[in-house]
Amino acid sequence: MMNLNAMLQNHRAPLLGIAALVAAFPIGAAESKTAYSIETGLIYSDAFPGLSLDLLLPKTSSAKGRLPCVLVIQGGGFSAQDGQKFRPFAVYLAERGFAAALIAYRGRPNHRYQDTIADAKTAVRYIRKTSGHFGIDPDRIGAVGGSAGGTITGLLAVTDDTFEAGIEYPEYSSRIQAAVIFAGVFDFVARFTDDSQIALQPNIATKIDSNGEWIGPRFSASNEDWIAASCVSHIDNGDPPILLIHSKDDSTVPWLQSQGMHEAMRKVGIASMIQYYETGGHGFWNQAEPPKADMLRFFTNKL
Repeated sequence: MMNLNAMLQNHRAPLLGIAALVAAFPIGAAESKTAYSIETGLIYSDAFPGLSLDLLLPKTSSAKGRLPCVLVIQGGGFSAQDGQKFRPFAVYLAERGFAAALIAYRGRPNHRYQDTIADAKTAVRYIRKTSGHFGIDPDRIGAVGGSAGGTITGLLAVTDDTFEAGIEYPEYSSRIQAAVIFAGVFDFVARFTDDSQIALQPNIATKIDSNGEWIGPRFSASNEDWIAASCVSHIDNGDPPILLIHSKDDSTVPWLQSQGMHEAMRKVGIASMIQYYETGGHGFWNQAEPPKADMLRFFTNKL
């Protein structure tokens, strides 16, 4: 099996075609009988080999008009990802009437936050560009992510096209209309300077190193890249509604990150919602149905 994560981290790796991706990630018998179809290995960007997405499309919703679509963004410590570990979220959404785009993206060690966010934004533009072909409503696009994927989702939601140096499909907007974020990092400076947050997360030095590998420079509370990589630095009243979900016993990303993001959004009048779970740790969204149901209710209401 070809390791797409490794390929994304190796700039000399060859470009994957659709056939190779189908071979690497075959659709199982149980999945093929469900109420959705899947377009596998759609290359959404030429910026780097392997930037592809799997698009899950409900089979029975054509009579209801064009589909809302949700980008599904896997976490993984800001490393390059193929997206497949978040496949259950894409399936959950597709089985309930949403198109779902499971995206690969660049990340550390060879790429920085600007590249990662550019990939997410390019994926949105690609979906808009191809929306007519796939029966997607270009005005109803959302995103969901967890952990590092939640941070990427947040930056996708609160930054505009000027965040990128080079833009593919510039005639299409990368703006999304709603976001759901599980346990994202929204303020890298506060994460490593606020005593309350430091107390909630062990191995702080390791986290500074891994986050710094994605952001670039060594950590400094005044460094412009650490500030620019923080969602709270970009919030304005034109941003979409966001649902934040976090477990209070999360020792990887402190729940105070979501609280701070929520308060910052409310200050400028964004329709922010927050949902806390008392237990579940980091990755609680994979362990039970309620977090997915929270997500579904929000997207049903907003998209």
